[in-house]
Amino acid sequence: MSKHTFILIAAFFFKLVSACKNSDKSESTSKTAAETVIASGPIVPGIPGELMSKLLNECTGIDYVFHNMPFSLNQDEKPSIIQNIGFIDINRPVGSIPADCKPIGRKFYKINADVTYDADVYLSGKCRFYVFVGKDNKPMYANYMTDAAVQFYANTAQQAKQSLR
Repeated sequence: MSKHTFILIAAFFFKLVSACKNSDKSESTSKTAAETVIASGPIVPGIPGELMSKLLNECTGIDYVFHNMPFSLNQDEKPSIIQNIGFIDINRPVGSIPADCKPIGRKFYKINADVTYDADVYLSGKCRFYVFVGKDNKPMYANYMTDAAVQFYANTAQQAKQSLR
């Protein structure tokens, strides 16, 4: 990875962490606040258990493309893929997508070489969830991300910050 790319990645994760830290001070407060964002639009169901099982058993890669950032990330090792899929809180569907939440990027779940599922990533302020979209970009499923997902992004930013010293 070039030094320029690493700096861009580090800057992106700093932005994510500061957005997360500035929104709420505790995990319990952040969960409550995330759930009380005023939602609008149609109800979007949570991800079905069968789809989670399919992703856990068959997914061979996850790619990220971030809006307004000149880089992407990918994972192709099974333990990392399983951990990443586990960032979806299957027990906490979002319901309606809050109108004031905007995605920061998109995740592409691959089975072999084919992109099988796309999910918008919302991670700013009170918006901490994934929205799986269909071919027409309409929401199919929406679930909050786990605290482990938010912590993962924070840890990644911290590691990037330390390596820049």
